[in-house]
Amino acid sequence: MASESPLGLGYPPAQISVGGAQVHYTVGSRRLALLLVSSAGGLTAVTATAQTSDEGLQEVVVTATKQEQPLSKVPISIAAYTAETMDREGVRSIDDIVQMTPGLTLSRDSFGGGTSTNISIRGISSDSGAATTGIYIDDVPIQIRTNPQTAFGTSFPQVFDLERIEVLRGPQGTLFGAGAEGGAVRFITPTPSFSRTNVYARSEVASTYHGGLSYEAGAAGGTPLIDQTLAVQASAWYREDGGYLDRQPHNTSDLGAPIYHDVNRSDVMAFRGALAYKATANMVITPSVFYQRWSLHDTGNFWGTLSDPADHNFVSGNVLRQPASDRFVLPSLKLEADFGVLRLTSISGYFDRKAQATQDYTNLDTAFIGGVIPPYPFLPGQNAPGTIGAQQQDFTQEVRLNSTDATARIKWTAGLFYSRSRQTESFSIQDLFAQQMLPVPIELIFGEGLSDGRYLFLAYNNTLEKQLAAFGQADVKLTDQLSATLGLRYSKSTLDFARTLGGPLNYPQDGGPDLRTTQGTQTSKPVTPKVGINYQVNDDNLVYASAGKGFRVGGVNPPLFVGCTNLTVPTTFGPDSTWSYEIGSKNRLFDGALRLQESLFYIRWSDIQQFVSPGGACAGNGFRDNLGQAVSKGFDLQAEGRVTHNLTLSAAIGYVDAAFSKTVSVTDPITGNPDVFVSRGDTLAGPPWQLTGAVDYTFNAFGEREGYVHLEERYSSHNDGRKASLDDPNAVGYDPTLRMDPAVSQLNLRFGARQGGLDASLFVNNVFDKTPLLNISHDTANSPLFYYNSVRPRTIGITVTYRH
Repeated sequence: MASESPLGLGYPPAQISVGGAQVHYTVGSRRLALLLVSSAGGLTAVTATAQTSDEGLQEVVVTATKQEQPLSKVPISIAAYTAETMDREGVRSIDDIVQMTPGLTLSRDSFGGGTSTNISIRGISSDSGAATTGIYIDDVPIQIRTNPQTAFGTSFPQVFDLERIEVLRGPQGTLFGAGAEGGAVRFITPTPSFSRTNVYARSEVASTYHGGLSYEAGAAGGTPLIDQTLAVQASAWYREDGGYLDRQPHNTSDLGAPIYHDVNRSDVMAFRGALAYKATANMVITPSVFYQRWSLHDTGNFWGTLSDPADHNFVSGNVLRQPASDRFVLPSLKLEADFGVLRLTSISGYFDRKAQATQDYTNLDTAFIGGVIPPYPFLPGQNAPGTIGAQQQDFTQEVRLNSTDATARIKWTAGLFYSRSRQTESFSIQDLFAQQMLPVPIELIFGEGLSDGRYLFLAYNNTLEKQLAAFGQADVKLTDQLSATLGLRYSKSTLDFARTLGGPLNYPQDGGPDLRTTQGTQTSKPVTPKVGINYQVNDDNLVYASAGKGFRVGGVNPPLFVGCTNLTVPTTFGPDSTWSYEIGSKNRLFDGALRLQESLFYIRWSDIQQFVSPGGACAGNGFRDNLGQAVSKGFDLQAEGRVTHNLTLSAAIGYVDAAFSKTVSVTDPITGNPDVFVSRGDTLAGPPWQLTGAVDYTFNAFGEREGYVHLEERYSSHNDGRKASLDDPNAVGYDPTLRMDPAVSQLNLRFGARQGGLDASLFVNNVFDKTPLLNISHDTANSPLFYYNSVRPRTIGITVTYRH
C-alpha cells in the first residue's frame, strides 16, 4: 500500500500533439535542410483526404470552408487526418486525436466514471454553459450544453469508418455559428461511390501490463448497386478495452471485502449505413444513419491511499460500482444539386442521445454531512448511490448555396441554419444512512427531511434552445495573387430553461415546498463577422491574416437552497464572445520535399461564463455568471518531410498562453466581504507546450512485402500556472492541497509489413510504462482522501487491416 501525499502529485491532464503522413518524392541535397528543420523543433505532419501530385506528394483536401479545397490553399489553421494516418497512429477515440493535435485539449472529471468531459481549442475552455468547441459529424452539430450537475460531456464518435477528421483552430462563428467559439472538430464519414467498390476491415488484440485483454473487429465497405444511379456504404464495428484498475470496497466496519479486478473495462459498438441515389444527372440524395453505443463497467479513478502506480497497483475503495452507458443514433438526409455555376446543399439531421450513469456519493456524504475524518463509510452496509441520466434530441437543418467556378473573381457561400435542441437531465442521490450520521434530525439542520424518505438531493433540468441564422462568406480576388475574405453571420437564439429541485440539500430559501420548479428565458442576437487577407506568393506558398468573432449563448440560474440566504445571484447569465487575430503561412519547400504550416494567434475572451461555488454554508450549490476576461496567445507549427526514399520525419509544436487578464471578486455569503474568484494571470485549462516527434522508416521484407517502423514521442508540459484557489487563502474554494498535472511524455512504437491491401503490425504503446498521477481531486477541502486517474499502462498488441 502507498501512503497518501497529495502535495505536488498532480498537474491538468497531459495534452499531446502528433506527427504526420508519409509523402513520396525524391531528395538529394535537400536532406541536410530537412534534418535541420525537423530537429530544430517541433513541427507536426498534417494529412487528410489526399490527391497525389506528379512528384508523389499528398495534397490534402478539406471542407473546412464548406467547399472542397486543398489544405495548402485554405487560410485557416487546420489539423486533418486521413483514415490511413489514423491507422498508422493507432487512433481509436477522441483521446487519441487530442494527443495528436497542438492546441486541442480534453479534460475528464476525476469523480464518477469520467463521463463529464470538457474539450477546448487554444485555451478557450469552460465547464459552464454552452460548449466553446463545436463537434460535428459531417455537417450536424452534436455538442452538449453544461447545466448544473451535468455528468456527461459531448458524446464523441469512435474512430472506425471515417474518411477524415478536421480540427479547425480559432473561432468559426461565421460558417459554424454558436458553439464554435474556440474552434470546431469535424468527423467526416465516407460517402457512397457510384463507380467503385471499396472494402476495409480491421481487427486487433492487445494486452495491458497488469490488466485485461483489449480486442476489436470491424468491417466497412461500399459498392454501386445500380451503375451511376444507386450506391451504398455500410460498416459495423465492436471494440472492448480491457481494464487495469481494481476495486476493493472500503468500509471501516468491514475491511475484509473482496477485490474486483480490471473493473474499468469498457466496450463500444457502432453501425453506419448510407445510400446515395442520383435522382437526376445533377442531383444526389443521400440518407444515412449512424448508431453508437458505449458502456463502462466501472470507474477508472483510483484512491491515493490505496494505490501505488509505480508498482502498477491502481485501486479504488468505492463501495459501489460506477457503471455508465451512452448511446446515440443520428439519421440524416443530404441533398446536393448542381446548377452550373451554383451548387445547392441541404443537410437535415436528428441527433438522439441517451446516457445514464451511477456515481458513488458514499464518501462525499460521509465527509460533508458526517464530518468524519478520514471520510470513509463507517456504518455497516453504508452506501449512497447517485443516479444520473441525460438526453439530447437535436434537430438541425442547413441549406446553403455556393459558387463553383474556381476561376471567378468572387467565390462565395451563403446559407440558412435552423436548430431545435432539447436537453434533459435527471440527478438524484439516495442516502438512507444520512440521518444516522447526524446527532439531530435532518430537518433541524437543512429545514427539510429526505425527499420521499430516500433522497438527499434531487434535480431535473429541461433545456430547449432554438436557433435561426443566416450566414455568408466570400473570397474576393483583388489581384491574381491577393484576395480578401469577408464573412458575416446573424443569429437569433432563444433558450428556455426549467429546473426542478428537491431534497434537503436543495431546500429553497423561502421555505416553500420541497419540490419546486424555476423557469427562465434568455435570448441572444449575435453578429459574428470575419475578415481576412490572403496572398498566394506562388503555387507553393500562401500567407494570410484574419480576424474573426466567436460566440456562445447565455443561460438561466436556478435558485439557491436555504443555506445561501445571504447570497444574491443573477436570474440569468448572458453570452460571452471571443475576438481572434491570426497570421500564418502554408509552404512547400525544396521542390516539395518539405511541407509546413505556421500560425500565430491572439484571442480576447470577454464576459466569460463561469460557475461559482461559494463554499461554506453554500457548499454543494452555486450559480453561473459572466465573470472576467482572458487572453489566449501562442503559435503552432506543423511539418512533414522525407529525408530519404525510406525515411520520413514529422514533428509538431504548439504553445498556448491562456490566462485571465483581470482580477474578479464575488461576495462571501457568510461575511459579506469580497472573495477573489480569479486573479489576473491565473491560467485557463491545459498545458502551455505540446510537442511530438515521429519517424517512419520502410524497408523490403520477405520478398515483395514492404516492412515499416513507426516511432513517435509525445510530450506535454506541466501547466505552471496556478488558479487563485490553490494559493490565495482569500480566494473562493481555496484548497492548497491541490496541484496541477505534471509534464507527461509517452513513447509509442509500431512495426509491421504490408502487401497489397493487407497490413499486419505489432505495436507497443507507452513503451516506458509511465503512469503519472493526473486530475487530482477530493470531496471536500479538508478531506484526506484524494482521487486520481492516469494514462493506460504499457500495452502490447497486434493489428491486422485490409483496405481495397
